[in-house]
Amino acid sequence: MEIKQRGNAYGYKLLLFAYNIFGYNLVAFILNFVALYYLFFAPSVKKSMKSYYDNQGIKLTNKSYFNHLKMFAISIFDRFVSRIKPEDLTFCVHNSDVIKLLNENGGIILLSHVGSWASAAHCLNDELPPMSIVMRENTKENIQQVEKNNERENEQRVKIIDLNQGAISANIQIANALMNKELVAMMADRAVDKTKTVKVEFLNKNVLINKNPFEIALRVKKPLVAIFVTNYSLNKYDINLELIEDGSIEQMSQDYTNILQKTIKKHPNQWYNFYDFFKKTNV
Repeated sequence: MEIKQRGNAYGYKLLLFAYNIFGYNLVAFILNFVALYYLFFAPSVKKSMKSYYDNQGIKLTNKSYFNHLKMFAISIFDRFVSRIKPEDLTFCVHNSDVIKLLNENGGIILLSHVGSWASAAHCLNDELPPMSIVMRENTKENIQQVEKNNERENEQRVKIIDLNQGAISANIQIANALMNKELVAMMADRAVDKTKTVKVEFLNKNVLINKNPFEIALRVKKPLVAIFVTNYSLNKYDINLELIEDGSIEQMSQDYTNILQKTIKKHPNQWYNFYDFFKKTNV
């Protein structure tokens, strides 16, 4: 599944300039107008979100759609803030004993298109082992340069394993990281390879999610941890770390999905899969 990226480097640079001069609150206010723009000029996104809201039992109104867009804009902006001035963000870590387990053994982190995991990944650098994030890098080159220009020194502890470089290269990098007791993070809620999927029940529907992280965790006997970073107030986040108990691939994937469902039930407007996740061709 390829999702069209929105935004451009000029827009990001303008927001970062305003942030550096006027501070966080002004940019948070400006993002209301960004959300309004997409409210009026991105009707296809709203249409694709209808099935999600229907399965949540929530009516998708212009107001709820606007709030959803605003939360997404804030999560993207906070991704940059975490690199420039992390002290502007507050994170409350739950189940912190899991961090000790990961420091001792390394492990596999289950990420989701929910909340602002990218912000936490950069802000928790010093508390966790080095992390390699497995993903298909679709960020436009000019936006990548904006991000690179705002990197902090310790960000070298967070690396990208780009699936665009091929499966063999990715597998070697994953194996090396796990052997070194580092972390390997993978998106669990969205399957990239149609041959590597597992069926789960989510919001009373059968959907397919990424089978790879569960398969790897069983094979290498490493801790499997789901992380959810959700916004509970402006520039404030909860970080929930959930250890997935050993079991079959089907059981572990359903356990993860149950936690995912619980999270988006509590934070329905922090779900950032902007396509018809429940489309019948998904199963």
